[in-house]
Amino acid sequence: MLALLLAVSEVGTPAPEEETVNPILPTGNELVWGLITFFFLLVLMKWVLLPPVLRVMREREARLRAERQAVVQAESGASDARSAYEARIGEARAEAAAILSAAREEADEYRAQRFSEANADIAVWREEAAADVARAKAEAMARLRGDVAVVAVTAAGRVMGKPLDLSRELEAIEAYVNAHGSSGDGRSGEVR
Repeated sequence: MLALLLAVSEVGTPAPEEETVNPILPTGNELVWGLITFFFLLVLMKWVLLPPVLRVMREREARLRAERQAVVQAESGASDARSAYEARIGEARAEAAAILSAAREEADEYRAQRFSEANADIAVWREEAAADVARAKAEAMARLRGDVAVVAVTAAGRVMGKPLDLSRELEAIEAYVNAHGSSGDGRSGEVR
């Protein structure tokens, strides 16, 4: 234990013959070797290690620049393709509109032609019907006049109490009706 106490006491008190060394400041020998190592590493970095790193960086930058240009060209090509596509779509729409317009015009012309033909047919049918009605009316009126004249002559003969000459009286009635005309309301030749 005594040896331990002596050792502790020696550690706690510095010996006067030892010189204290500062651990932060390098010695002359360390300074020389540090400078030699620094210049060796500087030369090694500048001419051996740094050129390949710079070359790789330049290649990477060139590759990135080329890829950016490719992207710009692709975008330009895409915009050109899109504008061409839109132009073709516009042309197709214009062509479709022209086709629809032509079809509408053709349909309108066809419809107008069919209407005019139908109207012409209707006008012909109306004229034929009007002629048929007029003919039927004239025949009915002629028959009716004859029948009415016969009835009137027969009734007049009965009223007078003597037989009348039917053919002579019918001629007189026909002359009277022709002279005075018909009013068109079924009261032709009516005496008031």
